[in-house]
Amino acid sequence: MFDAKARYVRSLFSKVPLEYDILLGLLSFAQDRRWRAYVVSLARSSDNELVLDLATGTGLLAADFARAISDRGYVVGVDLTLSMLKTARTRLQSKGLGDKADWVLARAENLPFRSECFGSASISLALRNVSDAQCTFHEMSRTTGRGGVVISLDFARPPNHLFRIFYYDYLLGLFPVFGRMVSDAWGKTLSYLGRSILRARTGEQIASLMSREGLDNAHPVSLTAGVVCAVYGTKR
Repeated sequence: MFDAKARYVRSLFSKVPLEYDILLGLLSFAQDRRWRAYVVSLARSSDNELVLDLATGTGLLAADFARAISDRGYVVGVDLTLSMLKTARTRLQSKGLGDKADWVLARAENLPFRSECFGSASISLALRNVSDAQCTFHEMSRTTGRGGVVISLDFARPPNHLFRIFYYDYLLGLFPVFGRMVSDAWGKTLSYLGRSILRARTGEQIASLMSREGLDNAHPVSLTAGVVCAVYGTKR
């Protein structure tokens, strides 16, 4: 079942998959590659190379995982937007990685997988978009095996107050302008993303949610002057 937020998010992102990769790179000043590399390095701590990429979008992180894992490894990308999954599948096939990944249409709060089947689980730049973050971490923890790593990477509010002023102007002003230059759909999407970042949980709050789901040593790591925050914990 889809609640109002899930329907809204699915409607937004179903209209923008083709330009997503280019705009993410431009709007993050190409830092998104560094962020994904950090997530991959965290997930590689597990011996089980069955990797869950939650809210996979167009498969950017899934492709990085597919390159990093061994020939025995496999990536499962999950998203609630069918057009994103189709774009992700085409992306990996074009890069010769199609046989190392599969795609599942599902919500983060209700994953159709057995317990403890993945070596790691990550959600990248999308925790703000789920309807129930606690339930999402419950499902990520449930489906991750003991010793596996659960990772959240998401936009955050920079700690430096002066930098934050310019950053907020960028989010609320230039973000939607850049989007409208591409299409009306992107204008609406980037307007939503800017507002959602201002309401984002802190790294400490995310770590607390993880700890409640049996994830040890959950702690935040700020990246790119605090523009994004990675939080990860280990399944007991």
